[in-house]
Amino acid sequence: MKNLLTLIALFRMAHDAVKTDGFPSLARSFTRMSQKISALRDRSVIPLFALLSLLGTAMRLNWIKNRSFSPRPCFYAATLILTSSLFTQCSIDRTILPLNKVELETLEEFKSFAPKNTAQISSKNEPGQKLWLCLTFVSKESHRPLINQKVSLYHTSVNGEYQPSDPNDESTARLKGAAFTDEKGRIFVQTILPGDYGSSADNRHIHTNVDNAKPEAYDIHFKQYSGQMSKNFISGSDQHFLADLKQTDDSILVTMLTIEVKNAQPNDSVINASIPDCQWCGAREAPENIDWEATIAHEDVKGERLILEGTIYENDGKTPAENVIVYAYHTNDKGLYEKKGNETGNGVRHGYLRAWAKTNSHGKYRFHTIKPAPYPNHAEPAHIHMTLMGENFDEYWINATWFKGDKIITDEMVEKLTRTGGFSNIITLTKNDNGIWIGNRDIIINPPKK
Repeated sequence: MKNLLTLIALFRMAHDAVKTDGFPSLARSFTRMSQKISALRDRSVIPLFALLSLLGTAMRLNWIKNRSFSPRPCFYAATLILTSSLFTQCSIDRTILPLNKVELETLEEFKSFAPKNTAQISSKNEPGQKLWLCLTFVSKESHRPLINQKVSLYHTSVNGEYQPSDPNDESTARLKGAAFTDEKGRIFVQTILPGDYGSSADNRHIHTNVDNAKPEAYDIHFKQYSGQMSKNFISGSDQHFLADLKQTDDSILVTMLTIEVKNAQPNDSVINASIPDCQWCGAREAPENIDWEATIAHEDVKGERLILEGTIYENDGKTPAENVIVYAYHTNDKGLYEKKGNETGNGVRHGYLRAWAKTNSHGKYRFHTIKPAPYPNHAEPAHIHMTLMGENFDEYWINATWFKGDKIITDEMVEKLTRTGGFSNIITLTKNDNGIWIGNRDIIINPPKK
C-alpha cells in the first residue's frame, strides 16, 4: 500500500510537470520517477522502473535533437501502461478452497486442545465470518517448538475498528485473547475475519505478541485479502506472515500457519528437563502406593466404558508375578492423546489418559477406562500402550493391546508383532450386565536381552 501511494504521488508529479514547463519538465519528471521507483526496492515495480527510465531518456534525446515534440500522446501512453501495471498489482484472487482430508484431521486435533491452549476471541454473537486459526510457534533460530509460551492476539471488528479500552494502545482492542502453546508450540484460536483498517481494502490482519521474544510482535495477513504489493512487503519481512484461508463444509474459515519467532526466551526448560528421552516409557513416573486396580479415564470422560484386566506371569508362564508395575496409556474417543495442560514427564507426550497398576499376590492388574479410538488417519488399529517394570528387570514395552474385529488390523500387521507378551495382544471384548466392555490380556514376563 505504501508503494502504491508513492506511485500515485509520482504520477501526479508528472501531471503537474506538463501543466508548468511542458515537455522538458515532463521528460525530467519521468527520469526522477524511475529513480524514486528504483528506491522502493520492490521487485513488482521493476517493469515500471525500466519503462520510465527508457521513456525519460528517449524523450530528452528527442527534444535535444528536434527541440520540439508533442508530449501528450506519449504521456497518455505511459499513463495507460502505468495504470494497467497498477491494476495488475492490486488485483486479488479471493478463491477459498475447502479443507482436504489431512487438514480436516489436523483441525480436529486442534479443536481438542485444552482450554489453556485455546483462545476464544469473539463471542458467538459477534458479527462477521467465523475464523479458526491453527497456529504453531517455533524458534526462528533452532526451529524447535516454543512450549508453554504465552501468545496474545488482537484485531479489528468486521467494520475495521479496534475499539480499544485505552485510546493510546491498540492492544487493548475489544477483540483480543491469549493462550499458552502446548508441547508442540501450538494454539487454537476462534474468532472472526477482521475487517479492513482504514480506507484500504487489502490490509486485514491479526496482531500476535509472543511474550519474552525480541521482537514480540508478529502479524498474520491473509492471502485472499492482500494485494501483490502487500504480499511483496510481507515476503520481505520476518514479522509478517501470509496465511492461506480454507473453509469447512459449513463455511467456517480456517488457516494453518507456522510462525517463526526471533530470539524467543523458552519457558520449556523445566518441562523438558522432566521429559524422558524414551518416548514410550512411563513406569518410573508411577505415584507412590499404587494398587493392582487403577483408573485411566474417570466417569466424566466421553467414550464407551472399558475394563482391561489380566494376569502377569513369571517367565515360566505359570507363576503369578507380584509387584510388577503395569503402565498403560491411550487416545481418547477421537483418536487423540488429549491433554489438560498440566502434564509432566511423558504425560506431555502421552496425555492425561494414563495410569499405573502394581500386580497383587495373584499377579492380577485391572484398568478402568474408555475404549480408545484409532488415530484420525487410521494408520494403526485402536490400541492401548503398555509397559512393564519389576523389581528384577527394567521397564520395557510390549506390543499394544488391540481389539478383535478391528477392521484396520491386517495379516501383515500381525506378522510384524514381536513382543506380544507370550499371548496374543489381540483381545476379545464382551459387555457385562452394566454395558461395560470387558477385555482380558494375560502377559508373560520376557524382558529383551541387553
